[in-house]
Amino acid sequence: MGVIVQLRAAKIPVIGFMAVHYWFVIIKDSHCDRWEIWQRKNVGKISWGHLHKNLMFYDSGVGNGPSWLEHEWAGKCAELLAEIIENSPKNYPDNHYYLYWPGPNSNTYIQSILNQAETNYFLSPWGIGKDYLGLIGWQKLGQVIQFSTPLFGFKFIWPKVFELHFLTLTLPFKFNFFPDKNCRF
Repeated sequence: MGVIVQLRAAKIPVIGFMAVHYWFVIIKDSHCDRWEIWQRKNVGKISWGHLHKNLMFYDSGVGNGPSWLEHEWAGKCAELLAEIIENSPKNYPDNHYYLYWPGPNSNTYIQSILNQAETNYFLSPWGIGKDYLGLIGWQKLGQVIQFSTPLFGFKFIWPKVFELHFLTLTLPFKFNFFPDKNCRF
């Protein structure tokens, strides 16, 4: 069967109309492992600060309804994602630091893993914290240029998406000239 990596999401309690929580599920040999950053440290049996493995069942929501499958990768892309995720206890710099707003939070972790794997997959505007780069941050990743502060920022994904960020909330403008790419492979 090989490795499959799922990106799952669920609405956050109270503010689910405008915010979602994302996590990864790695499926190997019919075994599922859920990986996510949680707002409290060391809650589950397997954790590294705020980073948790199998804190909840792989498809459990987070208190505001059921989860849904956002995206799924297989093949070499899934293998690369799984490797990066499984190494994140020692490589993700914010395992011991969490802020709901502006970040780093669960969505910051997910987007950083997607960026490392060069998936060209970007979380929805409801993934608050996805664009957190510190108090003032700048990055260029492939065809993505991003500037971010907690008050104002932008992201340009050439040639199809421009996002404005105000108080880290996203206002996207999409231009669908070319088909999506789901991985560099």
